[in-house]
Amino acid sequence: MKRIERDIVALFNAFWYRDFPVAAAHKPVGSRAEWTTHIGICIRSIADLLGYFTHFESGIRTDAVIKNNAGEAVANIEWEWKQPFREDVNEIQKLYETRETADVSVFIGYCQDIRQKENIERIRQTWSCKDKSLIVFLVTFRGSKPRVFDNLDTYIFKGKTQRRIRSQPALPWMVKGTRWEQKTN
Repeated sequence: MKRIERDIVALFNAFWYRDFPVAAAHKPVGSRAEWTTHIGICIRSIADLLGYFTHFESGIRTDAVIKNNAGEAVANIEWEWKQPFREDVNEIQKLYETRETADVSVFIGYCQDIRQKENIERIRQTWSCKDKSLIVFLVTFRGSKPRVFDNLDTYIFKGKTQRRIRSQPALPWMVKGTRWEQKTN
């Protein structure tokens, strides 16, 4: 895995908890708009920490492009509230079509726990690139309305294979030993 890929994986997983839009005791459910904004803030924070620039809705309407100081794309990033298995979700295809324009392609999505295999398979079928990787962050959830988040799983897709490289609780108060942890009696 390239350095930029490792950096994006580590930083996104850390920034996911920062300025989290919901709180266990006060606001347990967030809106779609709040999650979209939260992801945008995470992406901007990653680019800023790495010394790059963030461009939202760039190119062929990519959700975000991280660029270096020469204006070259470092990462093309897409996110979607709907699950990847759905026919009307085309974010992976857009990333596949623009894979040569950036060093890294990143997809951030949501996945109902009972549909995880179906979502992974759809991503694997769409991303058939052998020479470039796709980083996928999937927030798994139970239920449907409201979504109850479980895990933030990180995958690397290359060619027709995928590998889960990281899994962590999706909700910061589920992380043992942190300042956010909610202790039960």
